[in-house]
Amino acid sequence: MTTPAHDDAQPAAASADRAEVLRLASALVDGVLSADGQADLEHRLLADPAARDAFRGFMRAESILAWELAGGDASVAQIPPEPVRASRFAMPMPMAVAAGLLAALVIMALPTWLFSQREPSRQVIRVVMPAGEQVATLTDDENARWDGEPFDGQGNHVASGPLRLAEGSAQITFASGAIVAIHAPTEIEILSADRVFLRSGRITPYVPPSAHGFTVVSPSGEIIDLGTEFTVGVDATGRTDVFVIDGEVDVASGHTRAHHDAPLRMTQGFGSRLAAAEPAPVRTQQPLVIDHFGGGEPKPLRWIDHDEGYSSEVRDGAFWIPIAAPSGRKEPFVRSVLDHDWSALTGRRSTISFKVTLPEEGTNESQRWLALVVDDGTGELPRAFDSSAACAVLISPDWQVGFRVDGEPADQGYVFARGEPAVGPFQVVVTIDDTPQGHVLHGGTVCTVMVNGKEIATARRFELAPRPRLQLQTYAEAYKGTQAFAVVDDFSVSVSTDRTTAP
Repeated sequence: MTTPAHDDAQPAAASADRAEVLRLASALVDGVLSADGQADLEHRLLADPAARDAFRGFMRAESILAWELAGGDASVAQIPPEPVRASRFAMPMPMAVAAGLLAALVIMALPTWLFSQREPSRQVIRVVMPAGEQVATLTDDENARWDGEPFDGQGNHVASGPLRLAEGSAQITFASGAIVAIHAPTEIEILSADRVFLRSGRITPYVPPSAHGFTVVSPSGEIIDLGTEFTVGVDATGRTDVFVIDGEVDVASGHTRAHHDAPLRMTQGFGSRLAAAEPAPVRTQQPLVIDHFGGGEPKPLRWIDHDEGYSSEVRDGAFWIPIAAPSGRKEPFVRSVLDHDWSALTGRRSTISFKVTLPEEGTNESQRWLALVVDDGTGELPRAFDSSAACAVLISPDWQVGFRVDGEPADQGYVFARGEPAVGPFQVVVTIDDTPQGHVLHGGTVCTVMVNGKEIATARRFELAPRPRLQLQTYAEAYKGTQAFAVVDDFSVSVSTDRTTAP
C-alpha cells in the first residue's frame, strides 16, 4: 500500500505567517510592540489578504473579550492608562493612506478602548480574582512552551491576561472540577472557575457532573456544558467548530441572552460551527451509528467475533472483549468486526470514538492491548502490526498509545491522567479526513488520534479504501490461564453532513 507524496511547505508557511501576525497583533494590543514590529505588521497586512483576515479575527476576539470581562460574572478592574509613544502609529505616505483603507476594513471589530489617536493612552480590562482564590491550576504538560511565565513553580496560574501555549500540550484543572486539555498553538483567557475564553486554537474540555454549566466563550458564541467531553476549535477569523465526544452541550451564537434562549442542543457524535456571518449554529457532523450497549435496546451495530472459543459479550451496558487466553496458546487475538457498510466514511470527515478500560490483572502487563484497526475490507482480517492494516490505534497500560500506518510505527505517546489508573478509562477519538479540502491541504487522506484530550497523532497520511472495514482486536500473552476482558463503551462513528465540506 502506498502513501501519496505531497509538499507540506506551503500550508506550513501559511500557518507560520498567520501565527506571526497574531503574535504581532497581540503585542500591539498589550502595548509592547516595537517600532520594527509595527513596521513588520503593517507590511504583512498591506501585502497579504490572509493576514488581514487573521488580524480582523483577532481584533474581533479582543472586542468580545472586553465585553465578557466588562459585563460577565467575573470581577473586573481597569488598569490605569498606559502612555503610548507618539510614533506608535506614525508612518510615511502613501503607507498612511493604505493603512487608513485597511483600518476601514477592521474598524467594526475594534473595541473603543483599543486604539485612540486623540488621546495618547489606552485602557486594558483584566480579570481580578479575589485575594487568595485559585481558580485554575496547571496539572499536566508535555514539551509545553508558553509565551511568558503564566504559572509558578506549583503550577498555579499567577499571570493575568491571555495564556499562550506556543508548543506542546497542557492540561489545566479549574476549581469547578472541569479539566481542559490545550493543544498548541492556542490562546485562552481564564474568566472564572467555570468560564474560559478561547481566542484561537483548540481545546478539549472534560466536564464532570460537579462542573455542570462550564462555558467556553469564543469570538462567535458560547458552548455551555451539560456534563460531557467535547472539542472546540477557533480559527484566525473567529469561526468556531464544536464536536461532542460524550454527553451533551448547548451551542449558542453571539453573546447575548436572546441567543442563549434558543441554543442548539448537541449530543454525542454531533458537530456544529459558529461563524460571525451565521445567525445560528450550523450542524456540520452527525452520528452514523452509536452503540451504547444498553440492555434490551436495539443494537445499531452487529459485532462478529473471529476467534473461535473467545466470544465477546455485552455486560452491564458495555462490550466485554476477551484479552487473555489459557496458557499454551501463543497468539490469543480476538477480532470483533463491525458488520456495517462503512463506505460513507469515504469523501467525508469522519470521527470514531469510544471508551476502553483494560484489565488490572490476569494478563502479562507488558503485552496486553486493544486496537482499533482500519483495513481495505478484503481478505483475511489483519493484525494491528500487519502491513495490510491501513491504520491502527493501539491502547496499552505500559506504552499507553501507539499509532501505526501500513503496519509501521507512526506515533506513540502517553496520555493525560485524570486520576485513573493506567488501565483507563481511555477516551479514544480517531478522526479521518478524506474530504477534497483535506486532500488539497495534506496531499491525501489523513488520520488524527486523540486520547484523553491529548493529541497523539496529527494529520498522518494513509490510504482509505472505498469500502473500509473496522475492527477491534485484543492481544495478551498467555498468563496463568486467567481470562480477562477489555471493556468498551459508547462506540460511535459520525460523518460530516456535506461530502464537500470539512468541519
